[in-house]
Amino acid sequence: MTKAQILDEALVLLLQRGLKRFSVSELAERLGVVKSALYFHFPGGKSAIIEGVFGREEERVLAAMEQAVAGPGTCKEKLHALITAKLDSVVTLARLYGVSASVTGELAAHFRTSRRSFLERERKLLRRVLAEGMAAGEIRQLDVELLASGLQAGLFEVAEKAALEQNASAKDLAGLFVDVLFSGIGQGGGQ
Repeated sequence: MTKAQILDEALVLLLQRGLKRFSVSELAERLGVVKSALYFHFPGGKSAIIEGVFGREEERVLAAMEQAVAGPGTCKEKLHALITAKLDSVVTLARLYGVSASVTGELAAHFRTSRRSFLERERKLLRRVLAEGMAAGEIRQLDVELLASGLQAGLFEVAEKAALEQNASAKDLAGLFVDVLFSGIGQGGGQ
């Protein structure tokens, strides 16, 4: 039994049960091992396993977002790629494991309060893309920190909604998000 195998099954259980109903006993049963085998790999028990799951998934999402903006492109293209990468990760997990609305809400609340490191790293990536866009004259000179924070907050809400939508397309949602960002919501777009 490896840590990766434990985290794989723990992810499934978390997405099905939520944080409150997640149980180390049930995880051990699903894996066909005794609880002490899990504590060997995760001495901190339930909280350490949950931390391991979130940490691993956050790294995957951040890596996908980083890769999405690694190549050449305009600020708009990079934001579209970055947002698509994030939403695709969220939508894929939600669909794969049939995440319920109550679990989505519970995980989103936990994420807002407990996952500061990920949020700061994501905001830093957004700041970088926005600053590049400002330097290239593609977007107006604005408070990049405030802009990145606002963009991140909107993206968080869109990601939570996308997790609940059975027919949500990450690419389409990202396109709409970026279109509103660059063209506004008024009649006639950015005119």
